[in-house]
Amino acid sequence: MKKLFLLLAIFSLFTTSAFAVSLDELRNSPDRYKLVYADSTTDKYVEIPSINVIRYNPPYYTINATSYNVSYDKNLIIKHDEIFFYNYNRSVNSLRLKFSTTGAVAAELKKDTGITFQFRGMETYDYNGQVEMPYQYINPSSSLLPPLKSHMFSPSYMAAMYSFLKSYNMYFNPPSKSQLF
Repeated sequence: MKKLFLLLAIFSLFTTSAFAVSLDELRNSPDRYKLVYADSTTDKYVEIPSINVIRYNPPYYTINATSYNVSYDKNLIIKHDEIFFYNYNRSVNSLRLKFSTTGAVAAELKKDTGITFQFRGMETYDYNGQVEMPYQYINPSSSLLPPLKSHMFSPSYMAAMYSFLKSYNMYFNPPSKSQLF
């Protein structure tokens, strides 16, 4: 009985750390992790195989993806399972048809980029991939928080833009000059 308990304990350690991600793995696996955002304190990667279209009903789209925020100011990697919601009626191409000036389109995008997102779960690691906080599932149907607005060029916006590009081989909004993909 003691041996069985010991074997189960050892097995659970392997399964818990089997899905942990280190900073080296994020940086050195471009076929699996795509850097989509970077600033002075944060990098954001999208796990390419995790991108999954849930809804295709133009002008509405929904895509699930897993992303990793590398927080250099907190020395953490934060894994997020996210749901991205898209309204193509709020895309740049659609807004250009409704508004005659670039300024008017920009003002509309500032109000609403057409992209919202919701977290389904999260887990945190240190840079070596050791679990700091175990996975916490967030049930969207019982969440009191509605989907959050994704502001232009924010980490969530860039992850959503990349997920859309990988899913449909087209940009939801035109890429910026400083975009990483």
